Amino acid sequence: MNEFYERNIIIKQIKELGFTVKKSLGQNFLISEDVCDKIVDTASRNGNDAVIEVGPGLGILTNKLCKKFKKVLSIELDKKLFQFLCDSLSESKNISLINGDALSLDINKLLDNHFPGCKNIVFCSNLPYYITSPLIMKFLESERFSFITVMVQKEAAERILASPGTRQCGAISTAVRYYSEPEFNFHVSKENFFPVPKVDSSVISFKSIKHSDILDKKIFFNVLKSSFKERRKNILNSISSGICVNKSHLNDILTKCRLDKNLRAENLKFDDFVKISNLISKGDDYTWSINMT
Repeated sequence: MNEFYERNIIIKQIKELGFTVKKSLGQNFLISEDVCDKIVDTASRNGNDAVIEVGPGLGILTNKLCKKFKKVLSIELDKKLFQFLCDSLSESKNISLINGDALSLDINKLLDNHFPGCKNIVFCSNLPYYITSPLIMKFLESERFSFITVMVQKEAAERILASPGTRQCGAISTAVRYYSEPEFNFHVSKENFFPVPKVDSSVISFKSIKHSDILDKKIFFNVLKSSFKERRKNILNSISSGICVNKSHLNDILTKCRLDKNLRAENLKFDDFVKISNLISKGDDYTWSINMT
């Protein structure tokens, strides 16, 4: 079989569907079998019990997942593509298809209904660019996945994988490290898609981990969000305005953490956020509340 699905076949399928590619939904379909094989091999390296996919499009990656995993659940928002997938994948007996918005679905309920008893569950997808960060966080926050492999725009991958303490680092870079060990896998040229997008993509993975050293998850994430919300401010001002800690008390916390109050969020490492949030969470010496404005 050719490495690339013939573009004229893809065009014919789209025309037969009466389908218009929606740029607003990030509909750039992956058409390279070689890339699909590499993605599936990466996703299944820690086991192949069950996998969820979001945005299957024309189902080229989906078909590969069906051959590698014992159970597959695929979620497609577009009704015409959903019907196309129901027809084209009808011979695959190990797949369930859902027509819906992955961001609004209850992930834990889906897993309980479709993968009862499965301990090794994977999320694998060519993600639409407009839901990259919220969808990754939604699946990480469920804490039900042993491994996640996704293809995203190259710039998004660089932002997500940026090491805390570097200029590129943002809230998402640090947040994913609460739940996982993020990893770069490989780049994918834009020529592997139809229609051809303006930018290249990257495949990245997340191995699930547990952080037992963080005393209060809620406080940790509010410290994190406050720090990056107004990243031009120093951490004393940004954290105190986001989580209403008295500045003198927060200054004491930063001193105990051996952190200069004039540092910005991008200067802090993951462990720095852990130390700050843990001292706030102890609550014996510091009164705090969340500023929702």
